[in-house]
Amino acid sequence: MTKKKSTSSKSVGISILGGSKADMRKWEVESAMSTLKRAEEIRKNAGLMRDVKKMAQEQVKMLGSIASTPKKK
Repeated sequence: MTKKKSTSSKSVGISILGGSKADMRKWEVESAMSTLKRAEEIRKNAGLMRDVKKMAQEQVKMLGSIASTPKKK
């Protein structure tokens, strides 16, 4: 059995915990922009939107049945 070398704790990329408030805000804004762009792509895809709506309706039914179930004492 061979011993593995311990890995360095040096982080790569953006550190959310160690960043400044401005860095965190910039990341948040970039993430939101990416989300909005993706949402627009999804809206333009009729087949995908049809499936999303179908799944959303199934979720509403399931959640509605859970919410309307009387609590047992």
